[in-house]
Amino acid sequence: MNDETMDNKNIIIIQDLKKRYDDGKTAALDGVDLKIRKGEFVSLMGPSGSGKTTLLNMIGALDRAEEGNITVAGHDLMEKKDFSSFRSKEIGFIFQFHNLIPNLTVSENVQITMLETEVPHEKMVQRANKLLESLNLGNKINQVPTKLSGGERQRVAIARALVNHPSIILADEPTGSLDSKTGDIILDILREIHHKENVTLLLVTHEPYVADMAERKINLMDGKIS
Repeated sequence: MNDETMDNKNIIIIQDLKKRYDDGKTAALDGVDLKIRKGEFVSLMGPSGSGKTTLLNMIGALDRAEEGNITVAGHDLMEKKDFSSFRSKEIGFIFQFHNLIPNLTVSENVQITMLETEVPHEKMVQRANKLLESLNLGNKINQVPTKLSGGERQRVAIARALVNHPSIILADEPTGSLDSKTGDIILDILREIHHKENVTLLLVTHEPYVADMAERKINLMDGKIS
């Protein structure tokens, strides 16, 4: 993490951030201002089309804004060129539909995140398998994702997000495709990780009870924080 350009409180600093689609006709983000403290657990709510996923993509450097300023973990993302290195070191992604590669084993799906690092292959395997064991998936490491339940797949996705020890976890509707019981298990895992690792957790959700678990709730409406 580049602490020289990050203040000692805020790991995410966003000012007047704007992003448009459809040749400028649709404002996905329309002047967002936001600060998130290091180690904070924040929920992001809003109706479909409000800009939640777009904002997560900006923070995780999956997309680039047209106007404004965004600094994440000390990195100016409006100026930065090497996004892949930034993402591998600072960001852990958890998506609603897992985004696992079906023809790779569970262990290989977790290891793939480390390919941008200098971790030796043997160490990659050890780290991935140890993390999977901690999530009660030690007996699944050689299976492919299609053989797993939805909850097991999401635990693999959590392992993949954690394996590089990121400073920030971005979770986009991580329980949206799960039944309520399995979803609660996933939420408990995320809360425990946040507490133990002091990792910054930004979680997008439609569910008020999920949002209430966070230390702070943010509402996004029509590309603006309300």
